[in-house]
Amino acid sequence: MPPSPNRNSAGAILFDLDGTLVDSAPAMTRGLNEMTRRRGVPPVEVASVRRWVSLGGEAMLRCALGAEADPLSDLEEFRDILSGQTADPADLYPGVSATLAALKREGYRTAVCTNKREDIAVSYAAGLGIAPHLDAIVGGAPGRHLKPDPLLAHLALERLGAGAHEAILVGDSEIDAETALAAGLPFVLVTFGYPHGDIAAIPADARLDGFDALLSLAAAMLAHELTRQAEGTHG
Repeated sequence: MPPSPNRNSAGAILFDLDGTLVDSAPAMTRGLNEMTRRRGVPPVEVASVRRWVSLGGEAMLRCALGAEADPLSDLEEFRDILSGQTADPADLYPGVSATLAALKREGYRTAVCTNKREDIAVSYAAGLGIAPHLDAIVGGAPGRHLKPDPLLAHLALERLGAGAHEAILVGDSEIDAETALAAGLPFVLVTFGYPHGDIAAIPADARLDGFDALLSLAAAMLAHELTRQAEGTHG
């Protein structure tokens, strides 16, 4: 997706995808169970997949397939299965589409920043119906380090024409919290996603229980960050 930065933007917001904008665990469970069926191993439950998502694709495949797993080759097979599925907009968390549309109207630049392979993420976002509300989608690709390395966040900011001083990252897991810290971004933790451990232990600048509160939260956080930057400049 080509960048479409708005230099007069109110700020920039980077979103994780799985567990943040969309409850993708049911689709991933269907994909994993196609693989368990092919290998003759027991199927997995969606509740287990929710715990595995934040660990990344290879770890999730090891959890699902056990001794039958060959993560490097299995990962391509899993991606092929996922890319063949039809995205269901009903899997979006409540309020996501309306909030993304409102952010765009208010002049925010928005991007998805995901460890999902970028071509799959672009297609997935289109199928979910949220692609028109996004200015960039950044994901995994050959040679790119994945989150919690800050590279994907930096690429997203570059595509948006934004600096870390005017942006926040919204995510659902320990990995997103580490990514925000590494990239120098304030972090908003959604409380309904896929954390690996105790969600109360994940450090965050703010917590979000529902997308209806994001617009006011983002405005307050970005205004605070700009004030802090100005004070630091003149101090």
